[in-house]
Amino acid sequence: MRIIHVTDTHLVGPGNLLFTLDPTQRLEVVLRKIEAEFSDADLCVISGDLTDGGEPEAYRTLRDRLDNFPVPTRLLIGNHDNRENFRRAFPETPIDDNGFIQSFDDLEGTRLIYLDTPEPGAPQGRLCDKRLGWLKSTLEGAAGKSVVIFTHYPFLSIGLPTFRNILLSNPRDVMPLLHAHGGVRHIFCGHAHVAMAGQWEGIPFTISAGTCHHIVPDLASPDLRFIALTPQFDVATITTEMIHVHRIEAQDPPVLAVMPGV
Repeated sequence: MRIIHVTDTHLVGPGNLLFTLDPTQRLEVVLRKIEAEFSDADLCVISGDLTDGGEPEAYRTLRDRLDNFPVPTRLLIGNHDNRENFRRAFPETPIDDNGFIQSFDDLEGTRLIYLDTPEPGAPQGRLCDKRLGWLKSTLEGAAGKSVVIFTHYPFLSIGLPTFRNILLSNPRDVMPLLHAHGGVRHIFCGHAHVAMAGQWEGIPFTISAGTCHHIVPDLASPDLRFIALTPQFDVATITTEMIHVHRIEAQDPPVLAVMPGV
């Protein structure tokens, strides 16, 4: 199974820029790269901050672009999104019984779980009791399956002072549910605008830096410094034996030399 992970597109209204960047154009080079080289992927997940301010026009831009995209796509929301405007633009997106934008797919013996983690008006994300209940039942329904989680907010520390107080506010309610299942193999996140990987309590995670602006991963300072790296996305190859995650830059760097296969 091959899954494309895209995140933090931060689309704005037509004709607008963000930090002097055109988020729509930066997403476009990513989607073209996927169409050219990974169109046979089983799924593409865009894990939140689809827009920068939740504007209806920005969601319409995304919908229009995805209409003919060849890879089946699942959309999550992030802290910059607006649930109501998102649902108007994408009414077919599955929701849970309480109206939260979370769902799951079962593919090749693996349950892919897509979480709704933003808490309106708060800098931190949260899984409220209703969302926690849904996650618990969804994990219980995946007995005998391996599980992969997609979330906008990272659950626990990512080692950067600037994110200390803007991650998920209640990971101690979430992690026991993941451990109780016993088969959670990986967590894919956005939000941080940096590329990194690690483990939380033994569960591997990766964070994709996203398609729009990026952040200098300063290990000492709480200040945010926004920069523009090449738009990027991740390609995850998942089998029963392994999970490989490759970071792909949407714009190819110059080739210095070619060595024949060894």
